[in-house]
Amino acid sequence: MSIRKTRSGLPEVARAVDGSEEVLVVGPSSAKHEWVEYVHKHDRALEPKIVGVETVDHPTDRQLVAYAKKYFVKSDRMA
Repeated sequence: MSIRKTRSGLPEVARAVDGSEEVLVVGPSSAKHEWVEYVHKHDRALEPKIVGVETVDHPTDRQLVAYAKKYFVKSDRMA
């Protein structure tokens, strides 16, 4: 899910991942950091679910899988 260029999309993204146990934030430029800052200020319950933030511009599926394996190791071992 992409974040709109305005801050108005930040709550929408937070609602979209609200039911997730863990969240890896990937994307280009500063939008991902703006979203993490939004979560810190407005949705503190979601903040501990953020397992990582990575700068990636147009990642391939293979790159996303590699990031997922890196960050979701704990969950994978519990399964």
